[in-house]
Amino acid sequence: MTTEIAFSFDEAVRTLGVTPEKLNRLIEEGKVKSAREGGRTRISRRAILDYMAEVSAVPAIERSKRR
Repeated sequence: MTTEIAFSFDEAVRTLGVTPEKLNRLIEEGKVKSAREGGRTRISRRAILDYMAEVSAVPAIERSKRR
């Protein structure tokens, strides 16, 4: 049985390297999925990895267009 790792809001802020305001915006825009658990916001490891993959792919695509 696999247990999904979930980050607290503050842990996700530090992991993603964004401000709390930016993370709130990303959650509101649906770019980072979150869940409420016991009155606290939790962000799964998968949601963080998905967002990081999405934003890291953009510069690579732009670089390939410049060649």
